[in-house]
Amino acid sequence: MTEQGYPPRPPGHTGHSGYSGRPGRPRTVPESRGNGWQMLGAFDSGSGVESDLPPWAVPGGIEPLRPARRPTRTAEAEPMPRADIAAEEPRNTRSAGGGGGRRPGRSRAAATRRRRSRRRLVTWGSAAAIAAIAGVAIYFWLEPNAPVSQYVTSLQKGEFRDVPNACRVLAPSTLKTYLNGTPSKSVQTFGAATKSECTFEVDAKPTFRELDIVMQAYPPSLIAPGNGSATSYARYTFAQDRQVLLTPPKGTAQPRATITPLSGLGGQAITAVQLFRQRLKTDRVTVLVRVHNVLITVYIWASVGHGFAPVSIPQLQNYAEAAARTSAAAVSRESTVGA
Repeated sequence: MTEQGYPPRPPGHTGHSGYSGRPGRPRTVPESRGNGWQMLGAFDSGSGVESDLPPWAVPGGIEPLRPARRPTRTAEAEPMPRADIAAEEPRNTRSAGGGGGRRPGRSRAAATRRRRSRRRLVTWGSAAAIAAIAGVAIYFWLEPNAPVSQYVTSLQKGEFRDVPNACRVLAPSTLKTYLNGTPSKSVQTFGAATKSECTFEVDAKPTFRELDIVMQAYPPSLIAPGNGSATSYARYTFAQDRQVLLTPPKGTAQPRATITPLSGLGGQAITAVQLFRQRLKTDRVTVLVRVHNVLITVYIWASVGHGFAPVSIPQLQNYAEAAARTSAAAVSRESTVGA
């Protein structure tokens, strides 16, 4: 607040002697009254209403009062004590360096701690990775017999890649004995490295006989029960063929076979006898042999009637089993895996 007193004088005021007021205002000092106080002429009788009013009483006569501004303190006006200056110097230095209000010493210490943390992280992370690799290596080194996949996808030791040519297994003299005559024709119905099939036939009254030899080397397969090896596949096929001979599918003209196991021939061997009684009486003897992953099938057919002489079924069985043994021996001479 400002001190009360007379209102400020209007601009252009030069003192009592040079005051330039409104027209009609007396420029002389009024006479003193008996009370010893000097009175303004504005209260004398006979003065005009407008001219007798003081300038501060007229609206718009003077400028409004404005509060005085305090002078801004500067470094020159109020010098700071030396101790305060010394205390403020680090703050100014941090502000000028853009350190966000932190002292340089603390910023460097924080950066050093961060670098040390990163180094520790890298060091311990590398050590953990090396330890994990070493643990895996030691595990496999100490566990050489770790379980592997139970499925076999390649030929194993003792299994066959190829089979011999079925048309060259039996000698011509042997064929003449088994067929009761010289074969009129020999047909290789299938010839490949893993499968060979050949048919021999004698069709001259009073004899009609036919000999079929089939040899096949089975590869590994997952469709058969077991571990999927080639031998498991051949064993599965042997069981399927035996079941078909024992119980022929419905709708076929094949009769049920009489099955007899054979010993001393390959890994598995059976003899199956079937008697067909249709227009011609036909006897068929089948010998089924498995040697590792190779399956050998030998058929001998003989027909009776219409000019063809009767045949002896035991004789056909002997011929079929002999042909199967000769074929198995030929397969055994082939190279095997791991030999």
